[in-house]
Amino acid sequence: MELSPLARERLARIGALSEEERERLKQSEDLDSLLSEYFSGELDTDGLWKRLKGLKQQRGESVPREVQARLVDTLRLRMGQEDFEQRRDAILAIETMKAEGKYSTLEVALDSIEAVRNKYLQAKQQAYEQLKAGLQSQLQAAAQQAKAQGMEIDMGGSLDANARNSPQWKDFISQHEESSEEMFGSYIGRLRDAI
Repeated sequence: MELSPLARERLARIGALSEEERERLKQSEDLDSLLSEYFSGELDTDGLWKRLKGLKQQRGESVPREVQARLVDTLRLRMGQEDFEQRRDAILAIETMKAEGKYSTLEVALDSIEAVRNKYLQAKQQAYEQLKAGLQSQLQAAAQQAKAQGMEIDMGGSLDANARNSPQWKDFISQHEESSEEMFGSYIGRLRDAI
């Protein structure tokens, strides 16, 4: 079956990227590379800021917002404190290069996100310790019976294993993570809107 000239022209256009599309792809690759250097520790926050300032001058005002949005996309409820602070520092530093910066708004949003993260971790740890305390007397009784039969039980390991595999822990974690993720997502949305 032979294609019409119009169909052949459309197929040719599909395969070729426009100049604007090529420029966006190049910018995306440059920003991916820059953030990769930042996340791997090759660049500190000041170095990231300086390199972004140059890219902003070359490519325009959208660069800071795009990088901030990418940084926000990497925020997680269960990420380490150091990783969170690295992203926080970068988001706030980048905000200083915007003409209509909303530094204090972003700072408040990031503080709220950090508070949700801390509350999540504290509640999780507290519930785990309470569950372990409740299981400890049961496990001690079992350990005494085992010792009477000539067996030794690793109390610490057994206590952790029993706590982590208990239905109460699984129910708590399921509900706690769901509610915390929902609240975390809400604050992330507010942060995105502020950017």
